[in-house]
Amino acid sequence: MASSLSSFCSLSHTVRRHKLFHYPQVRSQSFKDEEKPANIVDANLNVLRQRIEEVKRKERFNACYTLKSEWCYQSGYDHRHKRDAMLSQSIELFALGTGAIGLVFLIGSLCICLVSLLTCSLNI
Repeated sequence: MASSLSSFCSLSHTVRRHKLFHYPQVRSQSFKDEEKPANIVDANLNVLRQRIEEVKRKERFNACYTLKSEWCYQSGYDHRHKRDAMLSQSIELFALGTGAIGLVFLIGSLCICLVSLLTCSLNI
């Protein structure tokens, strides 16, 4: 525990050297020939677009054949068919409700007629 003050100061005092990082210089280049960098980029983008379209076409083509047990809606989904089906179902539901209410009124009227006939025949 008896350490001298001078040895303690010499241990804690470290010399820091700052490292200077030199970034590489960027030089602009001009191309005098036909293939300028902009033309190369445009050509690469066109190739990329064509490949994306090919992949989309293949996915659309394969989607119908891989799912044989399910419907393929991509080939031509008809919104009019669904609208017509919904309309016919709505009309059918309305007719069913109206028929049920009409049947209740008809049976009620018949019951009232029978009761009135029975009461008239018993009074005589």
